[in-house]
Amino acid sequence: MTDDSLETARRLRLAINRIRRLTRQAGEPTGVTRSQEVVLLILRREGPLSTAELAEIERVRPQSMGEIVRGLVEIGMVVKAPHPTDGRRELIILTRVGRAVVERSSAERDAELADLIASRLDNDDRATLDSALEVLERLAADR
Repeated sequence: MTDDSLETARRLRLAINRIRRLTRQAGEPTGVTRSQEVVLLILRREGPLSTAELAEIERVRPQSMGEIVRGLVEIGMVVKAPHPTDGRRELIILTRVGRAVVERSSAERDAELADLIASRLDNDDRATLDSALEVLERLAADR
């Protein structure tokens, strides 16, 4: 690890955090914690998963994920269903309400970020951002 890599990592982390703060309030669903929102987003992207699979994706203890899922069940955002091949497990499934909440939240955040890009970046900067996104997507990809 070089000093250049450390400086790049620091700048990237700070920029991501600033952008997240700028867009967080736009699409923040009411009555849902950030951890719960992340689970809703995962379920929208991946489809039904077990609590253990959600915990693995988020790199948290299964017990912690169980608490998050229980909260989502209580407010009607997800339901539990028997696993089709393993009777000891349950799948966590997004409800219509949960899907609507996460889609509205995502659309609002995307619109807010699009407005930031349109208002703060010129065409050259947007082209540079598009190129950088390819690199960032490779960096973020599962190995």
